[in-house]
Amino acid sequence: MKVTKRFPLALGLAGALLFSSCSKEDVMTPQPEAGSVNEHSGAKTNAGELAALPAFANTISGNLGYEKLPIDWAKLDGPLTDPSIPVGLSSRTSVWGLENWSALINPKWVKPLPPVPGNPTANSMVTVTSYAQNPEQTKERSGVFTTLNNLKPGTTYTVTFYVASTTVTGLGSNQATSICAKYAEIKMFNVDNGSSTNAVYFYGKEATWLKKTITFKAKANSAKFVFSGLTQLGNRYSYIHLFVDRNSLKEMHVTPQMVVL
Repeated sequence: MKVTKRFPLALGLAGALLFSSCSKEDVMTPQPEAGSVNEHSGAKTNAGELAALPAFANTISGNLGYEKLPIDWAKLDGPLTDPSIPVGLSSRTSVWGLENWSALINPKWVKPLPPVPGNPTANSMVTVTSYAQNPEQTKERSGVFTTLNNLKPGTTYTVTFYVASTTVTGLGSNQATSICAKYAEIKMFNVDNGSSTNAVYFYGKEATWLKKTITFKAKANSAKFVFSGLTQLGNRYSYIHLFVDRNSLKEMHVTPQMVVL
């Protein structure tokens, strides 16, 4: 295990003392919440019945903390990531929402994140951790996922979201410091010809929200959305953030072309 792994994990343990941690079942199985923004009232079909609208879980809901995630999001546990590496909900000013801890543990971002464009009051985003420098290092990073529901097979959709990377300093006795990530990685399954992979490169843009829109065609009535990322140096870790608002998934409507006879 890399020596640097101890410091975010140590901070995670600190966060666990301040915030109540989730059980494995809580983390791995997203549960719907009555009245959440992901439960759509639907739209009327031609038959007059209600049809559920396409749903992509936002990252606004939920309590800040180590190993805490928004409604309908879960930690990835499988061949793509290492479930022992932390995830959680962070604020724009600190990892896992911790504001103060001790002289040896400073959880505040070196450079705080600005407000998310179009969401000036939002103060929570999903955070994953990465020690992986290349895509083959699947066991050197954490990841999260959600399911896009109520899709119509053969229909084209867009998903729009924001990603960012921030750094901390002073985690542990030797003041281990994180670095800005190389890129955020988004994998989607059950779309297009089977799956797709998209990368959003940071190019050293620390604490900057980068907007990304992915266009896909649904193969079934649901699709899987997986988020993780890579660090720039294999012996230094990175924090990578994801923000999804309440209207991020949209169906693309094709306007029929007029035929002149």
